Amino acid sequence: MLVFLSLLAAAAQAPAATPPIEADKDPIICTGRGATEVGTHIRPKKVCMRKSDWDYVEKQTRTQLQSINQRGNNPGMADGHGPAPQ
Repeated sequence: MLVFLSLLAAAAQAPAATPPIEADKDPIICTGRGATEVGTHIRPKKVCMRKSDWDYVEKQTRTQLQSINQRGNNPGMADGHGPAPQ
């Protein structure tokens, strides 16, 4: 979940490298599943991005989670290098 939130925050700050698409074919979608605002209460922050940007964030999140699941709890296994898990 933390990985998703950090990727979402990074994607909201950096423009996605997607080719320009007509606005009618790529609608803007607003959701409350972004980072949270902390104040008197913790509440979800509304995040609006184009559908193609949401798809990109979702793809990157899946890739990161697969990478974490493959190397497990052994940070030395990044890129397939390091000792085998025991």
